[in-house]
Amino acid sequence: MPDWIHPVLTAAFLLVSYGVVRRSGVGLRVAVFTMAVLNAGLLWLLADTGPSWGAPAVAAVSLVAAVHHLLAATRTLLGRIRVVDTAELRGLAGQVAASPGPQVMGVCVLFSGVLALTAFGSDDRPEGRQFRLPPGPDCPFCLVEDQIRDFLGPADPLLGEYRAHLKAGSSRHLLVRRRSEREPWTGRLRSRTVYRVPAPARRPPCPVHDPLLGRS
Repeated sequence: MPDWIHPVLTAAFLLVSYGVVRRSGVGLRVAVFTMAVLNAGLLWLLADTGPSWGAPAVAAVSLVAAVHHLLAATRTLLGRIRVVDTAELRGLAGQVAASPGPQVMGVCVLFSGVLALTAFGSDDRPEGRQFRLPPGPDCPFCLVEDQIRDFLGPADPLLGEYRAHLKAGSSRHLLVRRRSEREPWTGRLRSRTVYRVPAPARRPPCPVHDPLLGRS
């Protein structure tokens, strides 16, 4: 068997794997971790058993493939994002509320001050379109709390829980869902610590949330 066959087969396997992982619907972190482990294992094996040029050549091909698929994933993600104003955001939330279900909606204030709304048809549809409201005159935290009141009721304990996280510096991701129009909406806050409250310069003054966040 010629010595070039193993590097060629390894490179071909990695190229196919990149495409499969990217189209599988797993998150970016899982995809990067999976391909990093796969690359490390195959390159180590190739360096140990293949020709001296095999591992560097396959590593170069793998790097080009990784950049290509990362750019493709970025283009796909950006293609799903639409910038909206406050009226459009409220209209989108109203469409979700009027949907017969199953329906899932996520709302979160990003560290940049942008309010992101993502609507899915169900838990099995991670390709949901995302809408973003840039920083403006409306307090994004008030808009998130409006969704808690509108979907879950004005006295829902999730409102207090959301404010407690804000006070601690964490801007949690609100998820509301229901399986059918015969069932009530349920909500929860995604417990991720990476969601930081945006800096004061990135959010408008708010008489409700400024005292909570330490800005008088």
